[in-house]
Amino acid sequence: MEMDEEQIDSYQADILVVDDTPDNLRLLIRILQKNSYKVRPVTNGFSAIDAIQSSAPDLILLDIMMPDFDGYELCKKLKSQPQFMDIPIIFISALEEGIDKAKAFEVGGADYITKPFQVKEVLARVSNQLTVRLLQMQLQQKNQKLTDQNVLLQQEITERRQVEMETRLLLEATQAISKSENFESAIDVILGLICQTIEWNLGEAWIPNSEGVLRCATGRYVSDSSFAQFRKTSWQLTFSPGVGLPGRIWQSQHSEWIEDVSHAPEEVFLRSEIAVNVGLKAAFGVPILAESQVLAILIFYREKVLECQPRLLELVSAVATQLGSLIQRKQAEAALKLQQEQTEKLLLNILPKPIAERLQKEQKLIAEHFDEVTVLFADLVGFTEFSTHKSPTQLVEILNGIFSEFDRLSELHGLEKIKTIGDAYMVVGGLPTPRADHAEAIALLALEMQAAIRRFNIKIGESFELRLGIHSGSVVAGIIGISKFSYDLWGDTVNVASRMESNGLPGKIQVTAPTYERLKEQFVFEERGQIPVKGKGTMLTYWLIEEQTIALL
Repeated sequence: MEMDEEQIDSYQADILVVDDTPDNLRLLIRILQKNSYKVRPVTNGFSAIDAIQSSAPDLILLDIMMPDFDGYELCKKLKSQPQFMDIPIIFISALEEGIDKAKAFEVGGADYITKPFQVKEVLARVSNQLTVRLLQMQLQQKNQKLTDQNVLLQQEITERRQVEMETRLLLEATQAISKSENFESAIDVILGLICQTIEWNLGEAWIPNSEGVLRCATGRYVSDSSFAQFRKTSWQLTFSPGVGLPGRIWQSQHSEWIEDVSHAPEEVFLRSEIAVNVGLKAAFGVPILAESQVLAILIFYREKVLECQPRLLELVSAVATQLGSLIQRKQAEAALKLQQEQTEKLLLNILPKPIAERLQKEQKLIAEHFDEVTVLFADLVGFTEFSTHKSPTQLVEILNGIFSEFDRLSELHGLEKIKTIGDAYMVVGGLPTPRADHAEAIALLALEMQAAIRRFNIKIGESFELRLGIHSGSVVAGIIGISKFSYDLWGDTVNVASRMESNGLPGKIQVTAPTYERLKEQFVFEERGQIPVKGKGTMLTYWLIEEQTIALL
């Protein structure tokens, strides 16, 4: 439930009291109502479930000993359901009955009260849990707002990247045409430029000849040799006005889209059979016009079935418009240089500033504090010396291969890669979306990264080793940057994790005591002992060895 500050200040907390003893119920109702709480009493677990499902309370006072099933069981049931798991539960127990405090907290209890009731104690514990509950609600609301803002920002970034791609294509197309020697070479360049930018497989141009039919131009783009057979048939065909996809576009002077040429009837697409053989599916075409005259028809194909994309048609039509205008000026050999300069100036006027600068001007500060995350640093031992014997291209290819696999593993475990620095790799679990198993996920990633580097060594015949360090704690995370956005972390947790890596050993995964405590039941460790850590004195650390194996009975 989302509330503003005024609603929060005036909100009357709803408390469900579950106790099978009437005297206890009456006493708790009197205490709580006297302090302006809304109280709903029930006498057993089944009634409690019905009341909670009808309207979730802000707090539950739950007797442990009840006739149907005890309070522990009811608490455990509620905590297993996402819609009720955040409701705080205070257990109630008589002194002579006793209360298993460890079990109470293990099943999800937030606090406990013993009978006979002390009014001040009851009110203090109730007030404390309601305050925590209220703060949680406020934090959830703020987190949701930040999430919504991030979604909007991502949409804006995506849109701006799209605009940048479109503008870049227009600019590059104009520049490529201006450098072309003739019409045919210009067509060849533009087909390749468009196909590579929009990621389509084949592009060809059809040009009207003196006989009043369309013939395929020599210029073309083919992404794969498997489409060569389709391309060969183009040389053998001509299209009259209104016949086939090129002929219809020639006659109408409008763009046209076919979602799947393999299923198009012959009167719509003449080469369906050959398209099926080579795997081509979607197709579209746009005319190149100059003063209502068709100079050429550009046709593009892709090996996927795709619905019509009006924005893509508009983009390619814009390129075709530029192409028609510039080609006409080339053919006329009139004021070519002036027209090129004017076109380039026009494009530069509509070209946006670098994305980083635009976002920096418009973006508000985004920063969040996370109480529970686990940070991993990994360093590729020996890579600096290795780099002295390899070319820059070889180094980049090797690092890209290794870090790409690390990226895949990080994504597989739902972890957030923060950055790479040279041959070092940094990743974190538990943000930007908090998760309870952040330490476990990081530990699994660390073990899989070691396995990955061993596989990579076998593949390329090298002997790289990883030195890894892990620490768990709180951090501040946010977006910073002037020339570009960078999502980064700050805090002692980051520094300690880095120290764990730098003070570790090749082929080893060193973790701190806080991380060890979170993982000692699921993983096998070896105590390293106390080691000196810069800025921290001595610290107890452990080697992470492997995941615990569960014996099958």
